[in-house]
Amino acid sequence: MQTVTPRSGGQAPNRASTLRGRIHGGIRLLCLLMIGVIALGVAANASPAKRKVGRASGPAPIALEQIVAVGTTVFALSADHQAVYEWSEHQENWRRVKGAAQGLYAGGGNVYAIEAGHSGAGDISKYDPKTGGWQRIGGPGSTFAATSKHLYKVSPDQSGLWKYSGPGDKWDKVGDRSENLYAGPDDAVYVTNPDDKKLFRYDGKWTPVSGDGATFAVTDKNLYRLTPDREAIGEYDAKKKRWDPISGPAENIFAANTLYKVMRGTGDLHKYNGRPNSWNRIGGPAAGFAASGHYLYRITADHRSVQRYNGNGTNDVWRNLGSPAVPATSTEKTTRLTALTQLGPAATADWLQTADAHRSGKPDPYEFRWTNNECNFPARNRVAGYDFTTACVRHDFGYRNYRDLHGEKDFRSNPNGKARIDEIFLQDMNHVCEQQTRRHTPVAIATCKATAKTFYEGVKYGEPTIAAITGNHVPGPKEWIKGFMDWPGTGR
Repeated sequence: MQTVTPRSGGQAPNRASTLRGRIHGGIRLLCLLMIGVIALGVAANASPAKRKVGRASGPAPIALEQIVAVGTTVFALSADHQAVYEWSEHQENWRRVKGAAQGLYAGGGNVYAIEAGHSGAGDISKYDPKTGGWQRIGGPGSTFAATSKHLYKVSPDQSGLWKYSGPGDKWDKVGDRSENLYAGPDDAVYVTNPDDKKLFRYDGKWTPVSGDGATFAVTDKNLYRLTPDREAIGEYDAKKKRWDPISGPAENIFAANTLYKVMRGTGDLHKYNGRPNSWNRIGGPAAGFAASGHYLYRITADHRSVQRYNGNGTNDVWRNLGSPAVPATSTEKTTRLTALTQLGPAATADWLQTADAHRSGKPDPYEFRWTNNECNFPARNRVAGYDFTTACVRHDFGYRNYRDLHGEKDFRSNPNGKARIDEIFLQDMNHVCEQQTRRHTPVAIATCKATAKTFYEGVKYGEPTIAAITGNHVPGPKEWIKGFMDWPGTGR
């Protein structure tokens, strides 16, 4: 019988050692798998670390004339009436959603536009956020108003009030002579008569409201008026059929869930506290306002930016949402994304400056996707004292925008897609390790780079496994096994 002599004094393999080796190898691969999950979680969910805003230059913002709001989403009409733009929390950027329009209306979670141009001028269209399209639902009207459930219009000659019943262009006449409409969060609409200026409430039946006014405002609980001479604001008591005074002079009033007044002379904005003559100043002059629920927006006095109120109801604190810019063409956007997803310090500096410009609210003609939900379990921004947040966010930026422009197939097959974006991820993490040499020992730096390499391997190879465990359902045993077997090195 021939005997095999092991090399270098090693021992010949036996079943026990082979089994132990397989177990250890399996544990090692499982650990790598979990690190890969963490890595991909960081890359997919991380948010930018706070950095000092740079001086990134950008296009001049578009002047705005009107805004309307639906919760955390705001729509803006350009001053030249040539475009409608949308800003929302989920995209954190302005994007063009419509061409020319005469005006905008909002209510009941919907947005409507009055068409401009030679064909269909004056028609009203409804926005579909799922498709991004606009559907014509009616002809012209002298004014419109949307409640929580219905859309109303006054006929062009003010001869009648109509309620949209759909589908298509179907409206039912519900009243005669009408002029101005005022709607609030409930399903009632208030209508003035053009002849005697009297006010009526319509909620399926007509109810007269005593007294006239320069304008009216409706909250979720009350009706308010500004007297014809604008010398006082009153709250309507429906039981006693009278107006109780709550404020002195004002230039204008408007409301959603809360009542606001614009001061005469100064243009300052004040919020009503629910008690007569109890108001708080929350802002200075503005070119326009929009309110939806508890959210309040304004166009800055120079018409160049939109802001959302971010205070506590007693102070003047606003968040700048920036302003739209003339959108780039698809070719221009592709060229710009290519420049931002290159290896090397120049592209890194360019991306950081672009990210700073986005966070400062500067107009973005490329309309890139910057959304994220920050690092969450099991991902971490910091590993052994090294902060990989910015590297992860840039990686997420590259993934999302490349997929948007080129599609999933090109993203995976093109060497300039996923492969290069992953390499940039490793480059950026290694840069983090190298930038902190004074704070850490050479051993710590080597550990940092080893961790970066593991994260890189995780996002490079781990997506089959990740796809199996991050879907809309809990994966079964076969999916777990398939995901594990797809991991490189498994089965060797």
